Amino acid sequence: MSTRPIRIVLAKLGLDDHLRALFVLSQAFRDAGMEVIYLGPYQTPEKVVAAAETENADAIALSCHTVSYFGWVEETMKLSAQRLGHDVSVFVGGTLPAEDREMLEGVGVRGVFFPGDSLHKITAAIVDAVSEVRKRTEPAPGRAG
Repeated sequence: MSTRPIRIVLAKLGLDDHLRALFVLSQAFRDAGMEVIYLGPYQTPEKVVAAAETENADAIALSCHTVSYFGWVEETMKLSAQRLGHDVSVFVGGTLPAEDREMLEGVGVRGVFFPGDSLHKITAAIVDAVSEVRKRTEPAPGRAG
């Protein structure tokens, strides 16, 4: 399995400008050995997926703190499936209603996180998801890919 660092796109969709979570997550991901492609706030699904494609990202992390987040996330998932296949895992966290977890997972979000979830829990979930995809998609050692 690849030992290259996990590359993760970190962004906020729409007009959400609550930045503290992005700063905290960016540092936590770096501390976990990940390469962070920081897009910041005011992103569109198109920009997020394009960045993931251009940067050969393994994952996308979206921080949401507004009530209008679901349409943005759903569009991101559609574009990601079309352009990236299912090899890029998407994670969503923020001040979301707990009952939205099922809806988010239903559109393909790999992990949903809430206030109070530890940074270790979040980074471990990303590492596990990326490792699972890499095992499934990378050629076996000694075989040409």
